[in-house]
Amino acid sequence: MNDGEVRRLPFLTGFIAFVDKLNDTVGKLVSFLIYPIMLVLVYEVVMRYYFNRPTIWAHETSCMLYGAHFVLGGAYALQHNAFVNVEVFYARFPRRVQAIIDLVTWTMFYVFVGVLLWKSLPWAWKSFTVFESSDSTWGPQVWPIKWTIPLAAFLMLLQGMTKTIKDAFMAVTGREIIPEVNPEVPAGN
Repeated sequence: MNDGEVRRLPFLTGFIAFVDKLNDTVGKLVSFLIYPIMLVLVYEVVMRYYFNRPTIWAHETSCMLYGAHFVLGGAYALQHNAFVNVEVFYARFPRRVQAIIDLVTWTMFYVFVGVLLWKSLPWAWKSFTVFESSDSTWGPQVWPIKWTIPLAAFLMLLQGMTKTIKDAFMAVTGREIIPEVNPEVPAGN
């Protein structure tokens, strides 16, 4: 397949570009949550140990912010191959064989994300309909944080679909559907 034939796949390449841009943007925005988490924790430490006036909200706030940071950053990590892989043999295979292996093993990914969406959507929806709040003394609303789980699962599903499209194209043609500019340099911020 030549470049002209790849250009005949505008829907697939457009979908990949859209999802990559979406998850890159969400990942970079969510990465900034680390700063309010730091500020909340530093504030709590100063108030607790220097003024002997601990807060009732800092721990719970930092946990909720970190939870959102962690789950919403998953699709970004998936896009940039930032997850841990066991590559003892895998790394030695040609790229086409790796793509075939990925197509087979990614069924587990789809089962995981499917179950995550299936279970988290009704859970988050129920939380929203009752405006669920925490049982703590502070009692913040928790439904927005619960919605980060199905949102993150959906973003991971989209990113997984782009990986499957890329792997299927590689397995069939032996070529990348979207050639990397410099495959030796990992993509980053």
